[in-house]
Amino acid sequence: MHLYDITLMLNRGAETRRLTTSSHGQAVGEVLQHISAKHVTMYAWMVMPDHIHLLFGREEPMDVEEFAGLVKRRINKAFDRRGMQKMRWLDGCVKYDVTVETLRRARDHILSNPVRGQHVEKPEDWPHKATPAELPAGA
Repeated sequence: MHLYDITLMLNRGAETRRLTTSSHGQAVGEVLQHISAKHVTMYAWMVMPDHIHLLFGREEPMDVEEFAGLVKRRINKAFDRRGMQKMRWLDGCVKYDVTVETLRRARDHILSNPVRGQHVEKPEDWPHKATPAELPAGA
């Protein structure tokens, strides 16, 4: 299994809107649920106001930059279908090394992001997240 931990960032210099407003958050969540079901084994996703964390795996290696572009395009298409202006993103993504042995720690770190950002007191209080797949054995 090839594992990936990436962050997609809005272009903070050009974008003041937030991914976590009710309309944007719902659209992003629907896209990420679809991608989780069709394209990768998604261990966690977290939508923050100006970035998105994705922790996932695939049997075959993949071009992560291409995948990041796909996710951002699909999110913008979902916004467009709802009559909302597309978001402006930074090119590419931020990649972090992850192994089966560090997968649980990476997932816990992602899920605690809203607490570190002082948005909520407990991770479970943040509505813009999911852990669709169980962690594999050894994680």
